[in-house]
Amino acid sequence: MTPGHRGPSTAVATLSGAAFGAAAVLLGAGVVAADWPEGWAAVVCALVLAAVGTTVRAAGSRTEPAAGPEDAVRGDGPSLAKTTTTAPAAASRGRSSLVAVVVAWALAVLAGGIWAATSGGDEDERSGGGTAKGGPTASAKPTASASLDGRPAVAWTIPGVGQKYDRGVGSWGLGSAVVQGRIDGLFAYDAADGSVRWSVPAPTREALCGITPDVEEGIGLVAHGRHDKPCATLVAVRTSDGKVMWQRKLAGNGLVEGALAVGGTTAVTAEDGAVRARSTESGEQRWERKAPKGCEPLALDADATRTLLVEQCGKGARLLALDTRTGARRWTRDLPVESKATASVVSVSPAVVAVDEADARGTHAFLGFDDKGAPTVSVPLSGPEGVLSASGAVGDGRTVRPLVLDGLLITLAEHESMVPDRVVAYSLKDGRKAWTHDNEGQTMTLAAEPDGRVAYLGSDASVTLLDPATGKAATVLKPDVDKLPDISIEPELLPVPGGHVVLNQILMQSEPAAFALR
Repeated sequence: MTPGHRGPSTAVATLSGAAFGAAAVLLGAGVVAADWPEGWAAVVCALVLAAVGTTVRAAGSRTEPAAGPEDAVRGDGPSLAKTTTTAPAAASRGRSSLVAVVVAWALAVLAGGIWAATSGGDEDERSGGGTAKGGPTASAKPTASASLDGRPAVAWTIPGVGQKYDRGVGSWGLGSAVVQGRIDGLFAYDAADGSVRWSVPAPTREALCGITPDVEEGIGLVAHGRHDKPCATLVAVRTSDGKVMWQRKLAGNGLVEGALAVGGTTAVTAEDGAVRARSTESGEQRWERKAPKGCEPLALDADATRTLLVEQCGKGARLLALDTRTGARRWTRDLPVESKATASVVSVSPAVVAVDEADARGTHAFLGFDDKGAPTVSVPLSGPEGVLSASGAVGDGRTVRPLVLDGLLITLAEHESMVPDRVVAYSLKDGRKAWTHDNEGQTMTLAAEPDGRVAYLGSDASVTLLDPATGKAATVLKPDVDKLPDISIEPELLPVPGGHVVLNQILMQSEPAAFALR
């Protein structure tokens, strides 16, 4: 090698020094932070150090001067045997060292590639990144592991509007938006930033007094009325842009509280002693069923094919299944009621209603029926698991709309306190308890996640996701903020892409009207 020319050994040594420095820094950081490299990080460090050592050794062997005549043993004469055998041996050692270097660095590079390809997932598992936003994922496998916990941020808030004790009427989840029925109108918030996409203000001196539980075919209905007057104005709203499709004035006593639903393209209402169905697009009446003499509607709900109607007739009550499109009666079932009752429809299919009658020894239960109206189960509103929550004014528990998922009735229970502190599920096949999930604090409301899990909101603004089959916690999402958002009584929880929106439907103090956890 000519003087001044830097050979391969010098370059290799330089690169090796750089790699050695990187590995040393990584190991040093582990010492300082008390967090040693794990998994592929540890493997890469070990292989880099090994490769550096091999490279340095190889570089040393390649820079040793080859044995020549001047290295021969001084003696009687020149030792040709040594000058002819030492050089090939050194070359052989150099080739072997070069092979070792290549192999060592190849292994280090391969391990580094695998580490780079998998480190994102490992980091997500350590930090809870896969669930921190609370978004539903189809591949999620619910477990009880605390490693799935996340710390979402409060992405946005909507200030409270109105007077103390103002009560909202309900909400709709639209995927990328949520709609809140406030006393002053209908407001659609963008789920990403909380901006108002559209609004349908209530007329002057009128307040919202009714809303459909869901929307169908992109249309939902609300009702409003004046102070101390019937809830007598019906409004159909297109949810994509807030356009009012039509408006109708209702006669007599107006809308029966909570008796407003949409099924497919049909709006069904219980109003002024009758059940009426209208086109959701035009408002044109499709059919009418007047209540028999001595009967009055108590509650109803509908889907595209079936409408369930609870009627009080004298001291008795009955459940009717009507064809949503035509109004034709499919079946009728007398309920085990002998006094004045309140009722709500929990599910249209399967048929589940909640009934609470005035007689203290009467029926106070969730009742299930098959597709022909035959009774299947009865779950008491109060029992060993506590006082169960139902929708509307039914029962003594908190007002919460129970969930019906995969053959289970799921609701909240007041078990060891005067507020709900338990989630409980009952089989709709035999009425037996399927599982319970206890919460250390207050359990505020329930929601069904798009991936099939059950979500509940805690009083600390946390959202816990449960495996619907077992009731075990799969994920706990608690806001990563010093001051938690205030939650009023009877809030609503709506899953949205990447998180959840909480709606405070009753204004108590300084609670926001809505806030998002993402």
